[in-house]
Amino acid sequence: MILYQPLFDAYHCSFRLLLLLTKFNEEAIEEERLRIYDFLMLYPSFLYKVKLPQAFVPIRKSIKVNQYNSTSSEKVVFERLRNMQNISLNALASTSLIDMEKLKDGQVVRTDVSLPQEILDRIANQSLERLTIINFLRDSMGKLSLKELKERTKLIEYKYDKN
Repeated sequence: MILYQPLFDAYHCSFRLLLLLTKFNEEAIEEERLRIYDFLMLYPSFLYKVKLPQAFVPIRKSIKVNQYNSTSSEKVVFERLRNMQNISLNALASTSLIDMEKLKDGQVVRTDVSLPQEILDRIANQSLERLTIINFLRDSMGKLSLKELKERTKLIEYKYDKN
């Protein structure tokens, strides 16, 4: 039996990162923030464990939890995902889809290089659940500082970060 796990697929990771960068449509996004958002897109059930501000709690009701797409050790999975994210970010930078110099500074910036129409079509045709998650990440989690995001998710060390 062959099982597919998007966690170990660099192409799937590259697509998720491009999807986030396209939907966020921001000048720059911190690399660590993008990594957390990518993890939350891959495992939306983890949002049930994140200590969210009271105003953000209704999102939990709109996300369907797939019991087969959950994990017991998020930090371990997040660290495994880091390898795929590094490969994907470097591949995107090498094809000039993101700025290599900004990436070295911990910022991810989408360049003006056009994406193929097939990828643009796939980005446009996302499921309602995935769009709900993306909108939540952009509109609600985007209001949190990076340190607060790290603190609430507990996926990345934050104690020594500046405010």
